[in-house]
Amino acid sequence: MIGAKELTMKKKRIDHGSIEAAKHGIARSPHWRAVEKQHLRDNPICVACGKPTKAGLQVHHHFPFHYAIALGRPDLELDQRNLITLCETEVGKPGNNHHLDIGHLDNFKSSNIDVITDARKTFHGETSEQIEIDKRWRAKLATRMKPLNLMTPAEKKDLRKLMDSTYPLLTPAKSK
Repeated sequence: MIGAKELTMKKKRIDHGSIEAAKHGIARSPHWRAVEKQHLRDNPICVACGKPTKAGLQVHHHFPFHYAIALGRPDLELDQRNLITLCETEVGKPGNNHHLDIGHLDNFKSSNIDVITDARKTFHGETSEQIEIDKRWRAKLATRMKPLNLMTPAEKKDLRKLMDSTYPLLTPAKSK
């Protein structure tokens, strides 16, 4: 059986977010590719590595876009505040797999609510091998965000509150 890491290494540029979202009947915005390209132009370095990498780069959502859409915050899919650049091993681009290790805590069906702090501080500059043997990372595996379909209504409500407090809704500037 092929694991997530092996699958990532065998294929080029897998959109893990779209795969998981489709399982919940949710599709990406038609504007996603333009937002993704702009984000990578503005943020071309893995936040966890902190330096240029030969690995591929992924634009990771702090709050996964399908959770945001399902919980009434579709704006967060395209909101730059909700995005972070993480590296991922791809065909011909070996390196760390911070997208899987830090962004998803070793499970693409889940997510790491602390991804920004973990990438910038907790595991910053560490290789995937160092992260995977770190006791702090192993403890974090138990704190992974539950898959959307396994969340209770109360957990969904709490997550929506966290989304709203972390990234308040942006209102368009009033016309003069």
